[in-house]
Formats: sequence, C-alpha cells, structure tokens
Amino acid sequence: MKQLFDSGIELVVESDFIYFPLLFDPDIKKEIQTVFYSRKDVGNPDASDSKAVIKLKGKYFVKGFRLDSLVNNYEAINPNSYQRLKNECLRHYHLTREIDGVLLDGTLRTILFQVMPHFIKKSKDLNRKTLSDEAILDLIGKKTNIPESYYQEARTFSDIAPLKKILKNIENQTPVLDLPGSGMMSGHKLRDWLRNAVHVKVLSDEYDRITKSLKMREQFSRMKPEHIATLLYIADTGFLEIDGFGFIRKNAYRNEYYVYKRSGDYILKDYYGRSYLFPNCRVTVSTYMPFRPFVMEKYKHPFLLKYKSGQEICIKNFNPPDEPTDKCIINTLEEGLTALQYGYDPRKRNGYHSLDKLWIHIPTIDFEDYII
Repeated sequence: MKQLFDSGIELVVESDFIYFPLLFDPDIKKEIQTVFYSRKDVGNPDASDSKAVIKLKGKYFVKGFRLDSLVNNYEAINPNSYQRLKNECLRHYHLTREIDGVLLDGTLRTILFQVMPHFIKKSKDLNRKTLSDEAILDLIGKKTNIPESYYQEARTFSDIAPLKKILKNIENQTPVLDLPGSGMMSGHKLRDWLRNAVHVKVLSDEYDRITKSLKMREQFSRMKPEHIATLLYIADTGFLEIDGFGFIRKNAYRNEYYVYKRSGDYILKDYYGRSYLFPNCRVTVSTYMPFRPFVMEKYKHPFLLKYKSGQEICIKNFNPPDEPTDKCIINTLEEGLTALQYGYDPRKRNGYHSLDKLWIHIPTIDFEDYII
C-alpha cells in the first residue's frame, strides 16, 4: 500500500471507489473491448456503480476498494502505518496519554507542589511566603533549560477550539472530512487524504477519552502558557532536579516515580577521631512499595550491606509508611539522609561495617580511601 501511494502513479476515484491502473496483455485487451462493446450494445452506459473497469484519458482502470472501507480497515491492512498515523494525530492535538497523565497525575502533583517545596524552601530564588503552585512552576521554568518548542506546543495546547469543533461534528455525526472528488488523482494526494481520514477515525474511536481530556484542558486554560510548557516538558522527559531535589519516572505506563534528595558531601569520624569524607549520593524513595529509603548510586557506607547500587539504608526501628503521601515521602527521605549523615556512632561501631579496621579479622568494606 505504501509503495503504491509513494510511487507517484495516477489513480482514479469514482463513486467512492479507488480504481487502479490496469496492466494487461493482448488477451485482456480483447476482453476489455468486448466488455465495453456489450455495455454500448445494451444501452446501459450509466451503470457506473457496478463498473469493474473504466476508461479515462485513453487509459483503463480496474475497480479496487471503497475509500471508507480502506479507512475503517486500515489498522488491519497496515498495522505499523496505522500506529504511526495514530501517534502523529495524538501528538498533533497533544492528546498523548503521557501529557494527559502528567496533568492529572495526583502522585506527581504531590511531588511537585507538596514535597519539593519542603526541600527547596531555602532557595534564594524562592520566597517562602509565595509557595503557590504558580511560584513552583515559575522556579522550575527559571532553573530548567526548557526548549522553545515546548512553549510553542503550550500555545497549541491552549487552543482547544479546533478540537471542540471536531468533537462536536463527531457527536452530531457530521462528516469531519469530505471524500475526494471523482476523477484522476495522484498516489501522493490520495495518501495525504488517507492520513487525514485516519486522523479523523482515531479521534472518533477515542471520543470518550478525548472528551475527558478536553474538560481537563478547559480547567488548565487559565494557566499561563509558560506553566503549561513546564508541565509538557516534565511529561515528555519524566525527570526533574532542582537544588539537589529531584525525581525520575520509574515506569512510563504507570504513575510511579523515584523521588530523591542529594546528600551532598559529608564527614563521619571513626573511633580514633579520624575524618572520612563521604561523596554526594541520592537518597531515594519509590512512590511504589516498599516505601524504604535507599541509595540510588553504587555506594559504600557503614549502613549499607554491600558496595553496589540500589541498596536500602539500614535504619533501626524504621516503620515504612503504607502510602506515598507528601508527609510520608518527606519523612522517609529525611530518615535516610539523617541515617547516612549522623547515624553512625564511632564508639559503638554500629551498622554493617566499621570505619576503622577491627583487631579481629572480619571481612568488611574498606573506607580508607575516604580518610582526609
């Protein structure tokens, strides 16, 4: 199908059917002449709806399939092409599930507007008295290099009039796209018509979801375009970090995130008073169970069993929360940070490992490279 439309070959549209050029040998030519002669002989030249072969500009064309049948069955005819056209349509109207999800995602809104202010409230660029959603989005826009394309998309996203018109036509069963007129047509032109027709079908098939999306957009229509651009950027990247606080989307198909706070460099002392400089790491909690603090990087510490990434921090008497509310996320991150930075007791040598080597030989992780 793609090769046919891209070949530049001329086709014919007649009575809502596509007719393809007929390549024939002398026997087929003789048969066609017989068909046309018999039509003339019976005096029924207007029976065009049932013509299997037509002649136009001295060329013969054979009946193919109905245009509406091609559109309705295109997903089965060419699944890969249909999926590309569907994605193209949804992106054009900014109707991808990722964008809808980020604007309606309660977990992400909790992270952005309840958890993040707690950890960045001392920022010089943020007035603690103005910790509104708008102030947070302003700060993100100021501290994040958001490409200009997202601001252009935000303006398109805010213009819901074309989408409302299409949905109204679908609701009233009014044709959104006219069938091409009868006559000769290039494969390229028919391909363009088919792409637009598939777009209309996609919108029609997803009418219920798009209707909900439209209501959501009307709620966000009062937002500044730059704020919408920020949310679109977050939806696309699934990542954000400001002043050592950040999050990463864990799963593209579910609203799950890794939320983290960087520890910064910090110093611990051993039994003999020697100082050990521990490097910066990300203390992290997942918004999907278990809600325990862990270190994202490959890292070593007395409270980590091994020297690898993704290890839970050993915290005595820590009871993980049952759900990822804003307070639970904040408390879990602070528990993890406190344990790493202040929890080690050099006299008790608590934890899995000791900073200084014990006289009794016990296999353990060595921290001598951290001594300053």
